[in-house]
Amino acid sequence: MPAWAWLAVFGLCIAAALPVIRTSSVTESGTELRALEAEREQLNSEIRSLAAHVGQLGSLARVKDQAVERLNMVPARPTVVLEVEQSPPARTLPARFLPAGSELAGGVEHASTDAGTSVWRSIFDVLIYE
Repeated sequence: MPAWAWLAVFGLCIAAALPVIRTSSVTESGTELRALEAEREQLNSEIRSLAAHVGQLGSLARVKDQAVERLNMVPARPTVVLEVEQSPPARTLPARFLPAGSELAGGVEHASTDAGTSVWRSIFDVLIYE
């Protein structure tokens, strides 16, 4: 047989094999796609299951039970609120904390007796009166 005949037979064999190879590749891709879709559905199902579990763990009844059992917590006692309708007494300061010439302690003026304490008095003025 001449060489061109062998070449023609070889070409026909390759031409016949190409659709089979292509179909095999498509079939393999389809099988892989179905496997990935099944895995995705399984993961989505697991996500829904875990979300339901998180919802159960965060329920108020479970949190209360855990607080009582594990942390030995008890419900809070009722709060008692008292209303006082009397104003507080007038605020009076000892004379040593008042600035010179102040009339805040019952109308009595206090004079500075020591120059060293005037610095302290000015600090108390800032802290108390402002």
